[in-house]
Parts: sequence; structure tokens; C-alpha cells
Amino acid sequence: MKCSTKMFVPLNSQLTENHPMVSVSLVTFNHEKFIAQAIESVLLQEVDFSYEIIIGEDFSSDKTREIVIEYQKQYPDIIRLILPEENLGYYGQKIFVQTLQACRGKYIALLDGDDYWTTPNKLQQQVDFLDNHPECTICFHDVTTIFEDKVGLSRRYNDFEPQEFSELENLLKSNFIPTCSTLYRRGLFDEFPEWYCDTVCGDWVLHVLNARHGKIGYINQSLAVYRVHSNGLFSSMRKIQQLKEAIKCYKLLNEYLNFEYNYIIKSEQIYRYLTCLSIYQQERNLAKQQKYRNKLIRNLVKYPLITCTAIIKFIKRSIINRLTVVRWRIKKQRLKLLTHEYSSN
Repeated sequence: MKCSTKMFVPLNSQLTENHPMVSVSLVTFNHEKFIAQAIESVLLQEVDFSYEIIIGEDFSSDKTREIVIEYQKQYPDIIRLILPEENLGYYGQKIFVQTLQACRGKYIALLDGDDYWTTPNKLQQQVDFLDNHPECTICFHDVTTIFEDKVGLSRRYNDFEPQEFSELENLLKSNFIPTCSTLYRRGLFDEFPEWYCDTVCGDWVLHVLNARHGKIGYINQSLAVYRVHSNGLFSSMRKIQQLKEAIKCYKLLNEYLNFEYNYIIKSEQIYRYLTCLSIYQQERNLAKQQKYRNKLIRNLVKYPLITCTAIIKFIKRSIINRLTVVRWRIKKQRLKLLTHEYSSN
């Protein structure tokens, strides 16, 4: 399915008096409980430049639309709305593209309606970073993940420390850039791939397109919150479905990039085949197990070195995950003992 993917932005477009320095692209759907916090976190930014907020509201069935309209009335010089007359669907990618098309700033910041920024100098830090690092096309920062159904539970978005400067090769191995942490240079490409609206991994594809033109800069501070809840598009998917969507996206990206990064992409696909097989073994789904064994055998014959690389990565990752679980259980047990001792005294 081909959606309207042209960006209508001239390359190297110049900032004018009518164009803000930053456009905040805020996409929302059925975020009645969260959208006000997201908008307020942008309005609280302390900056020495102008910015605009473009809100794409994808025909929610709750009161999200009423809330964003009220905010636009209060801040007509800052907030502009994209209000389709029906839900555009396609994993939210259509409304995402339309919102980006409306952005006029030199830089574009991304935010979903169920996430929020936590510090008033977030935008200023990122703009300063990109201004001072012309070799970078993207700037992102650390993010705290919270779980709506598990009060008090939070963790870092990534389970590793990203490098200060990364490149496209790093990004193809995993999407380590949280959407709500992203600031990038507008106008680096003219059009999304025609298959863009058919994939659920839209933010990752956008990062890949931008990373083709420069480096990725990282600020080692948590400046936003990524919220996991039952209505989240990706977080609400079963793990196996997330893996299948990633495999599909890798295939499309490999073709789009003319197989220039085939070794990395194939390795990551095979790694996910192994993970799918592991899940189906736990579920004792014999038919699915055989399906993914066959995939692995075909890849082993066709790409022996790449497949062996993926297997080694899978084994290492499995060991690390098990050790992490053990450490977490030990920590939890110690906490229980300390709590018991404290209550006894």
C-alpha cells in the first residue's frame, strides 16, 4: 500500500522569520489520560528560540480531540492541529507522516501523546548539541521507562549505554533511539519508502533514513518518560508479534538500502528467527518450531558465516538475560530480608 509519503521539504531549506527553529511533532490517538501531560511538558520548555507544536490527532474515540482543541485555543500561536475526519489507521503511520509534512522548523522533535518530557531544558540541550555538531543528523538522550500497570516500577530504556556518537550500522542492529528523545534535522530526504505505512516500526525507519546522512549524537541524561501501557501500539503486542514485525521491516529495509548492509541485516533477522524458535519451544508449538528450524537451516546453507554470527550472539544474549534475572531475584530477596529485619526491630 502506497500512502502519501512525500515530505514536500526542499533539501537544505533555510530558516525564515516565519519558520520556528523547532517543530514538535506530537501524534496522539486515544490518549485522553495522558495527552495533557505530554503537551504541558513541551509548553514548559525554557528556550532561546521559537518553536511550534504540530499535533496529529487520529480521530480518537475518547476525549483526546476535545483536549487538544482546547489547548490550541489557549496557544493559537504555538499549536497547530492535524484533524482527519476518520481514523487513518495503518499503525498510526499515516497521521505521523501528515504531521511531519506540516512541520516547518529547522529541527523536528518527536513525542507521542502518552509520553512526556521531564526537564525544561531538554530542547535547548538538543538544539545546542546539533548546532555544535554539524556532522550529526540526529540527537537523542536517555529515557526512563515506566509501566502503567506496575506502579513504582521503572527502568532505563536501553539495557546498555549507547555511544556518544553512533552510525547507521549501529542503528541497524537495534533501535536504541526512544521516539520521545528524538531531535533531527529536517529536510534530509524527500520521500518515505512506499511501503512505509505498512510497517509498525515507523520511528525506526525514520531514524534509519536520517542516519544515512550523518552521525547520531547521544546525551547521557534521562530527559523524558516512555510509558508502557495496555493500549500502546507496540508495547501491547505479544513478544512474538514484535519479532515478526521486526523481521518484516528488516527485509524491506535490506531491499531499500540495496543490500549494502546485508551482513548486518541478515544477522539480525536470523537472530530473531532463533528468538522466535525459542518462544515456540517454550509454548510447545511443534508446527511453528519446525517452520523456524527450516528457516534457520536454509539460512545456514545459504549464509553459513552470518548464521553462525547470529547463533553466537543469541547464546551470549541468553546467558546475559539469565544472569540478569538471577541478579534481580537476589536483589529482590535481599530487599525482603531487609524489610523483614526492619519491621522486626
